[in-house]
Amino acid sequence: MNWLYLILDIVAISGPVALSFDRRVHYVSSWKKVLLASLIVGIPFLIHDEIFTSNSFWGFNEIYISGFKIGSLPIEEILFFFVVPFSCVFIYACCNYYFRKWNAESINRITQALVLGYIVFLLVTDWQGWYTLTISIAGLGVLVLWIMNKRVKHGGLAFILSLLPFFGMNGVLTGIITSEPVVWYSDAEKIPGRITTIPFEDVIYAFTLIMGVILVFEYLRKNEEDRITI
Repeated sequence: MNWLYLILDIVAISGPVALSFDRRVHYVSSWKKVLLASLIVGIPFLIHDEIFTSNSFWGFNEIYISGFKIGSLPIEEILFFFVVPFSCVFIYACCNYYFRKWNAESINRITQALVLGYIVFLLVTDWQGWYTLTISIAGLGVLVLWIMNKRVKHGGLAFILSLLPFFGMNGVLTGIITSEPVVWYSDAEKIPGRITTIPFEDVIYAFTLIMGVILVFEYLRKNEEDRITI
């Protein structure tokens, strides 16, 4: 099924696009900033992805992709770095509206502690794999930036909720319903074992991508607000 990865991209973004015109959240008004934030964060991710793919640290099964590539990366993989952030910032925007009366600070602190503990778990288990090491360092950097940023009120809740669709998509990509995975990983570059079919490192990969885009999104929103008030 050469279109499986592309179909996953379309399914992942279709719900948030359809619900973007809701009058309460009105996510459509944030599209421009979300796409710009995704591009800013996506560039280092794509460079990292290209290096890892070129060195066979991971790769893509030709059975499940269309065949269109830029460098070593399938077009579906490039779209992933726009589709996933777009969908997850939608969840963040919904959390900001529907859970605005919740004690967001407590949830954030708990989530931050869990993320830090998970990174320590990865590094203590086996830090020598390139995937483990690079994503742990990147995750620590984003975690520090989040702790310092007071505007991301419902980041913890949004990240937790985002893990559900992220792991649904990632589960399919790593072979939970197919005879072969869409995306394969070199065992030498990650810690042993998986969460079903998903590498343990993907939790921090998800955190780094999602929270990174949310942080840049909030920075862009603040800049816009500052210009309006001048």
